[in-house]
Amino acid sequence: MLSEHSQKHHNGEVRVAVQTLWTWLLPAMVTARVLPNLGDGLDEPICRTYTLDELLYLDCSDRGLTELPDKLNYDAQALLLSNNNFVSFPVELSNFSQVEILDLSGNRLTSPLPTFLRKFQNLHTLNLSNNNYDSWLSSDTEYNIKRLDLSKNKINSIDIKAFASMPNLSILDLSENRIYDLPPTVFADANNLDILILSRNYFSEVPNFQTQSLRSLSLSNCQIANINAGSLTGMSSILTIDLSMNQIESLPDGIVSNTLQELDLSYNEISVLTDRTFSALPHLAVLDLRGNEFRDVWSTSHFASNPYLREVHVKGNRWSCEGFNVNLLLTYEYLTKDPPKIADRASLICYSPSNVTQLSWQQAYILTWHPNETSMQSYTMMAVFVGIIIGIVITSCVCRGLMSINKPETPRATTETSGINGITTQPRVESVIMRIPLTEDLPPSYDEALLMPRLNASFHSLPDFVDDEDTFDRQCRRSRSIGDLTEPRPRVGERRSIRRTVEIRIN
Repeated sequence: MLSEHSQKHHNGEVRVAVQTLWTWLLPAMVTARVLPNLGDGLDEPICRTYTLDELLYLDCSDRGLTELPDKLNYDAQALLLSNNNFVSFPVELSNFSQVEILDLSGNRLTSPLPTFLRKFQNLHTLNLSNNNYDSWLSSDTEYNIKRLDLSKNKINSIDIKAFASMPNLSILDLSENRIYDLPPTVFADANNLDILILSRNYFSEVPNFQTQSLRSLSLSNCQIANINAGSLTGMSSILTIDLSMNQIESLPDGIVSNTLQELDLSYNEISVLTDRTFSALPHLAVLDLRGNEFRDVWSTSHFASNPYLREVHVKGNRWSCEGFNVNLLLTYEYLTKDPPKIADRASLICYSPSNVTQLSWQQAYILTWHPNETSMQSYTMMAVFVGIIIGIVITSCVCRGLMSINKPETPRATTETSGINGITTQPRVESVIMRIPLTEDLPPSYDEALLMPRLNASFHSLPDFVDDEDTFDRQCRRSRSIGDLTEPRPRVGERRSIRRTVEIRIN
């Protein structure tokens, strides 16, 4: 056992050792806590490299970069630089030569395209959306860009020759900008422009662009209130135009286009069509008029000039079925007959008057113009129901009759009584049938005689006991007395005695 002095000395040594160890471990712990974060930032590359769809991607997005780092893979074919802090095109881009896709969306770019991009011979997609462009100017440098995305900027003006330097441009997205108007010839030099998206801008009417290549034009949600009959004449190859979610209240007669196939006018405020509205659209195939203000059912003559019309959308209109004429049924059949032009027949619903609310056009037509057919159907159903009931009753009666006919009847015996005026026949209340076997041609035995009833009349009133087989006796039947019963009768041949059963009814 250690002495008190030795114990204190030992404790002091332990305390010194612990302090020394703590002094040594504390910096190590602090370093271990800090260095991993520093190491992550230093060791992890800023840009990731991977392959997708046989393209080598270099992804430097969401890094807060203002310039590109060094030692990048300059053979990358898709360069993603979105959501950083670039205020101009980084000069390091000039080190790349194989770029096909360049994404610079979500930055703060305002400068025009740099000249070094022209050496990107394979560049086909350039995304500059969600930047700070307020105008788009022309350039003397020719680019091979096929798809240009300038959406979600602040562009309010575009130079008339802005896209002349992009002869291969096919898809242009200018949606969600601040464009109020554009020169008609702004896209005239973009000879390969196929799709133009101008949605969510501030056009007041449909612009009459002059282009020979444009096939699809989107002007949805642009606050457009007017469309002129000649608004599409400058677009000689237009196939599809989207004018949905605007403020169009009426359509002019004779909207002209020899190529237009799909017209989207959904969610406007249109309430009237005429026979001339679509008369100058000979190739119209798809017509979308959902969510408008139509009340009166159209006449089929409105589409007489559209032989290729195959699809019509009308959902969201509040049709009035008051004062319908035969036009209602004709239009219904025109839209629904095989092949149907309307995919959703449930959209052909009446909202007024109250007697046909929520009925289909066909039901409203029958109820309004052929009420007798409805009544006749009701009468027919009622007659069928009544006929079924009568049939059941007759069948029941017949069955009961047959049962009563086939039921064996018990003859009621009568009793003759002598009265003042003569003999009166009275029915007996009930009788008991006794079956007594008798021996043919022989008197009854003692036991049989005991079972026989008492006779109230003469013995001569007893029934004749005749031999059925004896033809002579049958022809010469006579009453037999009690003495005759005791006399033996000659037997015919060797006939054996046969016992028969005689029914005697007793009160």
